[in-house]
Amino acid sequence: MKSNTELYNERLARIKAAVALEQPDRVPVIPVGNSFCANHLGVKPADFALDVELAHRTMLKSFTSLGEVDGIQQPVFSPYLLSFQWLSKVQIPGIDLPENVPWQVHEAEMMTTDDYDIIINKGYKFFFEDFLMNRLDNMLAKVGPVFGYTPTAIQNAKDAGVVTLSPVVLCSPYEVFCGARSMPKFMTDMRRMPEKVLEAMDIAQTQILEDSRQALRAAGCVGAWVGGWRAASEFLNPKLWDRFAWPYFKQLVEMTVEEGVLPVLHMDSNWERDLERFKELPKAKCLFSGDHATDIFKIKEVLGDHMAIMGDVPAGMLALGTPDQVHSYCRKLIEGIGPKGFVLSSGCDAPYNAKPENVAAMIASVQG
Repeated sequence: MKSNTELYNERLARIKAAVALEQPDRVPVIPVGNSFCANHLGVKPADFALDVELAHRTMLKSFTSLGEVDGIQQPVFSPYLLSFQWLSKVQIPGIDLPENVPWQVHEAEMMTTDDYDIIINKGYKFFFEDFLMNRLDNMLAKVGPVFGYTPTAIQNAKDAGVVTLSPVVLCSPYEVFCGARSMPKFMTDMRRMPEKVLEAMDIAQTQILEDSRQALRAAGCVGAWVGGWRAASEFLNPKLWDRFAWPYFKQLVEMTVEEGVLPVLHMDSNWERDLERFKELPKAKCLFSGDHATDIFKIKEVLGDHMAIMGDVPAGMLALGTPDQVHSYCRKLIEGIGPKGFVLSSGCDAPYNAKPENVAAMIASVQG
């Protein structure tokens, strides 16, 4: 029987082969999810949301109990991380919501147009720290324990023979501003005051790149999520997308590669219009992770020779389908997208109400 250290090294090599567009001994499977794990193991969302160690142990136990996973994408979770990343209010179970209801991002205008001037005149670091303290109720203190526990969580997973793929999340200025302003307000800003928004984004980008580089070095991680959520092609016309979204995202990806870290391109929503642009990113150095809104076979057609692909079992199938349906879809992906350059996972997070037997079927499908 292999030791957990041997299993870890074997699984890491399998993942690296897939990213390098090589054919591993089998397709790796790396699930992602948080609320599903709580529901699966009967942990109240309120407890899961506020106890980072409980959240970690629940996530690791949930996925490893359902089959032989090669890795997990994130080792810890706290809804406060969503506030920190997107400068948004998040409703917390047991505080703002009933204790058995999962957390919810509350879309609201937290940032005003005056804040662009604050960023331009006082710098993004001043704006960011002031925002966390005074508009998000000292959010840095709330996420501090999460960051502090992350190295332990990564080591716990490694001790279990499981690779932690992407413990760090990086966001471009577009995603941060859009989260803080709210999507409708930010869309309006890009048209009414484009030059001011771009000036503030340029200043923010310099600080975000510096802070992200330091975070990657401190974490010593295999990979990092480089997020694409609200900046998707389906939300912006090409002119706006090419000015406000793509250049900043591309710089963030290139910096991640420079640091020797795998950019896990977590691309929610539909990006089909601009898939060709992803060829501008370093070849065989990135992992395109869609959420099923972007046709994964279209991704394969356009980018299959340029970067590895991860996905894309849909939330609806995991929640409402049968194990046979899940297994059949996964085999279709393994044989049609893989076996070279492919990592099996859910399309974004496995949902809260996913059936454990369906997640188990996804994990088992890589064995045949």
